[in-house]
Amino acid sequence: MESDNTGPSPEENALETAIQARLDSLDSGNYRANNELVLAQFAIFLRDKRDVTSLEDLTVLDCRRYAQWLRTRVNDDGDDLSAASAHANGPYFTIVRAFLSWCVDDERLDTNPARPNRVKQALPEYHADHDRQFWSADARKALLNFVDKRAHDTLDQFDDTRERAFRDRAIVTMLALTGARGAELFHDPRDDHRNGIRWRNLDLENGVALVFGKTREEQAIPLTKRVVDGLESYHRVLDPATSDWPVFPTRHHPSLATAVRDGLQDRGWTEDDIAATFEESTSMELLREHELAPPALSKNGARSLMQRLCEEASIEIDGEYLKPHGGRRGLGSELYAVDAELAQETLRHESIETTHESYRKQSVAERKKRLEDILDE
Repeated sequence: MESDNTGPSPEENALETAIQARLDSLDSGNYRANNELVLAQFAIFLRDKRDVTSLEDLTVLDCRRYAQWLRTRVNDDGDDLSAASAHANGPYFTIVRAFLSWCVDDERLDTNPARPNRVKQALPEYHADHDRQFWSADARKALLNFVDKRAHDTLDQFDDTRERAFRDRAIVTMLALTGARGAELFHDPRDDHRNGIRWRNLDLENGVALVFGKTREEQAIPLTKRVVDGLESYHRVLDPATSDWPVFPTRHHPSLATAVRDGLQDRGWTEDDIAATFEESTSMELLREHELAPPALSKNGARSLMQRLCEEASIEIDGEYLKPHGGRRGLGSELYAVDAELAQETLRHESIETTHESYRKQSVAERKKRLEDILDE
């Protein structure tokens, strides 16, 4: 008698096929949408980093490397992935582990490779009471006024100093007034898709910018008049050679020189010709002349810049400089106090529940302070 226990076919064992089957088993709604987002990123990681496209090739080590990758995406400023999302009980790992358990139940896998403790131990730790920075309204106003004056004071100075000041002002206004994440504006060396926002992504006439969002799709963000004014004046000073230039180029001289050298080599220039042209012009001049795009400022570079600006301006929050992601949180907190749905739309949260979870505690703390002020009076 022929057995019908033949196991899954190669087609059923394909990772993307199994993910689609898992999604089909879920009801529509936020949970299914969250599964689709997380599992798509899981599949991309396995394919690009581990060369795994089939469930039968998936091992415990692959899952541990995925956990370690999640850890690298978590940083203190929360620009990419929060520890709350990536830890053992957070949605990212929970969704992957639940998917693989479903594959076991559906007889696509014999065991769940994400179950062993050595996988969970590689995930980032998360402490729910971790203090997250919010830019206060006063700190934001002080920093905006500082970079405004700093840019104005360079109008009669030479190009490089003026360009830096206008760039720094544009960076601060974007961080303070748009709700954009640092990973959406600056270069992330760990992610090939995040190479800095480009001038072609900006529609200054209509006050809109397109960023590569957390969903790994292009998302539109509004640019208020103050942001547009800062970007327009900075564009005139920067004079980018093409619309493919990053809005915020690095000023790291070795990186700029490397971009010139690589670009000219790709066009058939010899080392001698390249060396000769460096004797006559700066790297930025050569990038403009030959319409080569400079590298974008990195996330770490943006943090260092904010630290320097805050030191110059003597501005701090609880003894620390104003971190890039604190601008998003501070704006979200103020919007939430007035209109929770506006906060959700501006910050591009998938659901209003995410907005409530992010800002309800902060809102209660602010109400407590206002109540104490009233009672003291």
